[in-house]
Amino acid sequence: MDVISHVVGAVSRGEAVKANGPIEHWLTTLATGFWGFDDSKETLWSELQKGDVLIFQAGPPNWYFVDKYKPKPEVSGFIGAGIVERISKKIEPRWLSEVIESRVHGSVTPKLWPNLVHFSDVVWFGNVNSIPAPAVQELIESCKSETLDLSINIERLAQNKLSFKAMTKAGFTCAPMGTGGRLIKNSEILARLFLSQTSAATHRVYSGGVAAIAADPHMPEVSHYKCLGNVAPTTRLGPSTKPPSRRRSVKKRDYLQEAVDNQKLGLLGELIVMRRERQRVLLELGEEHVSSVIHVSRQEGDGAGYDIRTLRLGHAGITEHYLEVKTTTGDANTAFFISENELTCAATQLDRYEVVRLHSLDQIKGEYLEYRLTARELLGKDMTPVSYRVNVNLKVDQ
Repeated sequence: MDVISHVVGAVSRGEAVKANGPIEHWLTTLATGFWGFDDSKETLWSELQKGDVLIFQAGPPNWYFVDKYKPKPEVSGFIGAGIVERISKKIEPRWLSEVIESRVHGSVTPKLWPNLVHFSDVVWFGNVNSIPAPAVQELIESCKSETLDLSINIERLAQNKLSFKAMTKAGFTCAPMGTGGRLIKNSEILARLFLSQTSAATHRVYSGGVAAIAADPHMPEVSHYKCLGNVAPTTRLGPSTKPPSRRRSVKKRDYLQEAVDNQKLGLLGELIVMRRERQRVLLELGEEHVSSVIHVSRQEGDGAGYDIRTLRLGHAGITEHYLEVKTTTGDANTAFFISENELTCAATQLDRYEVVRLHSLDQIKGEYLEYRLTARELLGKDMTPVSYRVNVNLKVDQ
């Protein structure tokens, strides 16, 4: 069954659940692929199942957080529907009101919507292709002012909405307030109205799109990480004058756990860079090119010699570029390992290869610094060969 038939079928049977919120909150859903319920709706949220359908009801902007303007026409109404994939919890602010109350006002008790509903597919009625959703969400999450101007994107999202006036005229009514209830009465009429809107609707897949990085339950959340600046390694002047430390007992190292921790840290850095690259490509090249940004180490294996394949616009037009991500909690002077395969790739792609070095990464604060090395800069660095020989033919005492 296709997505439209699934949504319309659930609506016609009176099974669809209404999710209601100010329209600027739905811009976050457009970017992330999820919606949130507050704690008063936790029971309803916990009972949602994969395949359930939520109807998206947009209310007027909350003028406490959005720059005031007069929407033309009014933006209230049904703006789409989503198919539930899973549920989860969140603790960080993602919606505009959460961000402003938490980070601008410094409120210790901000209004939160921690119970997330992730969608596999969404049918949007608005002109969503003209909304740079990841970039808009970045503005929302980095907001440092009392209000934010979202007027253009709000009006685009509200285009082609099912207004309350149009629904009433067709014989369907529902309470303009409230969230979480099922739309049962005259549901057949609502289903027909939904079907009439789908010819101009946009189907977005979130299980494999831009928002999928954050939505994957096995992947760490990276949207809140902020780069604090570009800090390159410093040149050390002569040997260290620090006195030698006293001999201490050496704690037995858990090399297996170290490998697991390093792998997790490396993946975290790749996800951070991957998210930024997709946002950059969206802003510089347009949404049609975002899908060309590939997390190669995850999707194609780690033998390519780089982690991320991306696009850049230069004198020769749009060309592929290759990013190798190296992440550490240490400072800019911390050495890193580079494989023979990665060096070979850098040597063959001198103008299109780059090492992205994330350092001083603080997973509690969600902050890091970075610097970058071109292929030529990388190949010009001093390198120490490091390897171990595995003697598989030696007898081991039992």
